[in-house]
Amino acid sequence: MKAFEDLKESTKKDIIIDGLMRSKGVYLLVSKPKVGKSLFALQLANSIANGIPFLGHEILKPSPVLYITTELSDSQLKDRCNLLGISFKKNSFFAIDRSDKQSIYFRDIEYEVKEFAEEYNGKVLILDMLKDISFDIGYDINSYQDIAQKLMPQIRSYADKYNLTILFVHHLNKLGKTLGSTGFDAVVDGIIRLSKNCYDDSTIKMEIINRDFPDDEEYLHKDKNQVFSIAQDTSLDYVNPNIIGFIKYAIREKDFDFNVSEIINKANLMCTPTQLGKLINSNLDLLEKEGLHITKYRTAEGRMYHIKYEEPSLENE
Repeated sequence: MKAFEDLKESTKKDIIIDGLMRSKGVYLLVSKPKVGKSLFALQLANSIANGIPFLGHEILKPSPVLYITTELSDSQLKDRCNLLGISFKKNSFFAIDRSDKQSIYFRDIEYEVKEFAEEYNGKVLILDMLKDISFDIGYDINSYQDIAQKLMPQIRSYADKYNLTILFVHHLNKLGKTLGSTGFDAVVDGIIRLSKNCYDDSTIKMEIINRDFPDDEEYLHKDKNQVFSIAQDTSLDYVNPNIIGFIKYAIREKDFDFNVSEIINKANLMCTPTQLGKLINSNLDLLEKEGLHITKYRTAEGRMYHIKYEEPSLENE
């Protein structure tokens, strides 16, 4: 038993990426197929191995990275790195691929994991994809008990045994939830969730849910080489995708009244009523420029908005 004044505070040396990952943590990177999880994971590996800030997050503890891929051959992995324009200095990035097998058995590669951790002082392990990596246990992916009491303790035991921070890549289901049991979300130390915008494939919503850092939300831009960067709200090309959806809906409806809850459902926007209210208020100049004339009024039920759309003038373009 320890008194409060005797409890230790965590230090920066325990953090791999500020706001994202601490040492010996277990993290989940998740999205639907074709959003770019593997490319995102490689970009993350590049930042950790080379000490380069990752999407605004400082790398406090650069480290060699071991990337275990079940979907790419070593030549495909090299091609992906070339596409992203990234390279690694000697002994800072290591890879294990499936080598034409159906899955990777962790027991078969554990010696290499041990070598990575002990000989190269590697601290970060990325498992891409989790579904094709077999551990020495049987489990039902839809069972909370199996995920929380069998699979995740097994993964965490490797993090503790080899002093590793582990990020595993997984899928979202059709409803936008982590595939399988909610046990995945409940027992990891942090989640990075990527969502493709339904109006613009190049805009990705990144949600960060974390036990050790404040939750965060950021919109990313993915360029033609699949490189992720923070979207800059300097033009309509990079503006929050919910605003783009809002504008498209307003153009279609022309002249109407609404409250924020109604329009989120009708326009299929990816935000909460509070978030949309803030977005509208902070983008009034942009909306006016795009031809959306907005007035506000109150009723007994709460705040309402009226929009009238007029084709914007192109004289000053």
